[in-house]
Amino acid sequence: MNHFSKKQLRRQNTVVLIIIIMMVVLGLTIHQVFTARLAAVNTSDRQAIAVTIPRGATDRQVGAILKQRHLVRSAYVFDYYLETHKTHGVKAGTFHLRRTMTTPQIVAALQERQLAKTK
Repeated sequence: MNHFSKKQLRRQNTVVLIIIIMMVVLGLTIHQVFTARLAAVNTSDRQAIAVTIPRGATDRQVGAILKQRHLVRSAYVFDYYLETHKTHGVKAGTFHLRRTMTTPQIVAALQERQLAKTK
């Protein structure tokens, strides 16, 4: 059976502690970036923008449409948020959205059938 010296144990504990601290810092940084990407694109632009979501569009396609119209900061974060928070699918149709809406507000609007005007 190997016995480690106090110096070896201290060094090993230090390395483990540094790795844990780095992982916590990385996790907090990713959380901050993700949270910032959920914010509204423009809090002063109150103009309604008509967005048409086609039937059968995937979450990724919806994110790309919203990013192209400058309604979300990140299509990837929108897709991830939608996958982790949706209670039911995005509805097809035309929605009137604003750049002052956060990603959670947009997701909620896209899941409400009465806001969609289907063709």
